[in-house]
Parts: sequence; C-alpha cells; structure tokens
Amino acid sequence: MIVLALVVVLTVLASAVATSGRRAVEEAQVEIERFEGDLDMRSTQETLLFMLSTHRRNIAGLAALPSPAATAAMLDDDADGASALPTGNDIRLDGTSYRGLGNAAFALQDDAGLLSPNWASPALLEAFYSKLGVPPEQWSGLEAKRLDYQDPDSLHRLDGAEAEHYEKAGRPPPPNRAVATPLEFRRILQWDDALASLDDDRLLGILSAHRGGTINLNSAPASVLALIPGMDEASAQRLVSYRVHSPIVSVWQVRELFPIPPFMEDNVTLFPNRAGNLILWDRRRGVKRLVHWSLTPYAIGGPPWQIDYEVILARENQSDDALGEAPSTPLFTPPDPAGKRLEPDAGE
Repeated sequence: MIVLALVVVLTVLASAVATSGRRAVEEAQVEIERFEGDLDMRSTQETLLFMLSTHRRNIAGLAALPSPAATAAMLDDDADGASALPTGNDIRLDGTSYRGLGNAAFALQDDAGLLSPNWASPALLEAFYSKLGVPPEQWSGLEAKRLDYQDPDSLHRLDGAEAEHYEKAGRPPPPNRAVATPLEFRRILQWDDALASLDDDRLLGILSAHRGGTINLNSAPASVLALIPGMDEASAQRLVSYRVHSPIVSVWQVRELFPIPPFMEDNVTLFPNRAGNLILWDRRRGVKRLVHWSLTPYAIGGPPWQIDYEVILARENQSDDALGEAPSTPLFTPPDPAGKRLEPDAGE
C-alpha cells in the first residue's frame, strides 16, 4: 500500500514538473518572440528614417529606390518637375500598411495630410467642430481657449481661459507655448469635452501639431478630406480610392472630378511635409507604437532627422491580410541563412 502511494505521489510530482516545464518553455518562447518583434520594429524604424532622409519624396509618397529622373533633377534646377513625379515604386504616405523587416509592419502618414488646428483655415476648423458635434455658438470659445492656452501672456480672451480658470477646474495651468503633440489638445479647457468622442488612435489620425495650414490631397485620410467644404464622406472615400491608382498631379484635376470649391485652392497641396507619423507593430501580437519624426536636413552637427515624441496605442483585432508587400528595395531584402542581405537581380 505504501509503495502504491509513493508511485501515485511520484506520478503527480512528475506531471506537475512536466506542466511547469512546458509553461516555462512557452513563457520563454513568448519573451523571445517579443524581443524579436521589438528588434524587427526598431530595425524597420531606422531603415525608414534613413530612407526618408536620403530618398526623394514626391506626390505619390517616398521613393523606395532613387529614380534616374529624380536623381538628375537633384543636380539641376528641375525645370520640368521630374523630382516631384512618382517613380512607380513609392511607399505611400497616407497610412497605407506595409510589411516591414521580419515580423514588423508599418504605415507612414504625412503631417500635411492631417489637420493642424493652429494653422488651418476657419472653413476647415468649423467643419471639424461641426463633425465633433460642437454647436456653432461654442466655436468661438474653442478658438479663444486654444489661443489662450498657447500664447505667452496671462490675459484671457472673451470666452477664453487662463491659469485661474484651470486652477478653478482643478487642472494644471496652460504652458503658454505651442502644443507639442496633438494629444495635448485634450488638456485645453472645453477641447477635452469636444474631443471626448475620439480615442487617441483616431485623434492622431486626424490632427497634427505641425506648422502648416494646407491639406495634402495625396495623403490625407478620408476623415480629413471630408472636412473640405463641398466634400462629404462619400466623395472623400472616392478620392482616396481614385489616388490609389494614380496620384493627383494638379488641383485643377481634382476640381474637375470632386466638389472642391475654388476658394479652397490655397488651402490644399499635393506634396508631403517634412514631418509625419510612423506607426509600427508586430504582426503576431502586442500594441502599436506611433513615432513622430521630423526631417532636419539643415541641422548643423546634428542628425538628418529627429524623433519628436512616441505614443503607445492599443491595437484592435485587426487582420494583417491586407498588408502591402515590403518595399522593393535592397534595404528591405530579407537576409539569407548566412545572415547576409540578398542582393536583387541585376535586372530589377
């Protein structure tokens, strides 16, 4: 009987050890995959930042490979505008998702495709307020509080708010400087209520803090295009679908096909900004990481780019089936088993 009891105890112990061992192996494998995913995202990020600072950006996006026409245009006055034309192998700057290095995926969003409240025209801002459901009689208050939050003095405008108003509301005082990130608009009195319907992911996909009031028709998402007077959600989505096959080459071309009024011509552009969002994620698990970059080609003694801020975003149950292929460039060519990058064929 004692022997039988010992056998049962040993069997239970062996089963427990085996279960614990499997769990430890599984946890270790998860940690290994998480490390590999972080490494893939970091490698993808540095590769794209290098490309952004060394390759041409044109109306279609970021050239994955320098084109002969664009390279030649860099050496002369580019009288024919060759450097602005698509190369046929461009990474879109409109939030399109691509496969990156390893298990990483990424999307690039040009800042000029987003709405910058500090610089946007009144027509675009009013359309944005209306979209948020803010009554027209409150629009002037939003404007006054946005300006008071950022100006260097302590004098408040009509319907504005300065330090005493924030103290009364139990909020930190305004910094009296320009907002550093789009998420900082939530710190402004009345703006927090107006933006409550937007989660961080959607807010960062609409707003920007960059200095520029024009909207890039080649990179703006449908949610931003729909803010242009004359456009609605259906027209905006149609424009997004249209430019997938061919980038927009002139504002006149857009006006012929879409209901954009003439007075908005000065508020739209076809070219990308020198700043934008890079969104990265591991295709297997985890959250998304938004990195805001700015190109600094004229910085003396500094790098050709800088990271302004990073934001961690929740990743919904999104399928990666629609991911575009990795950019066709040696920089994204996967390594061979020996660890060396495979060179493309001479004819590619």
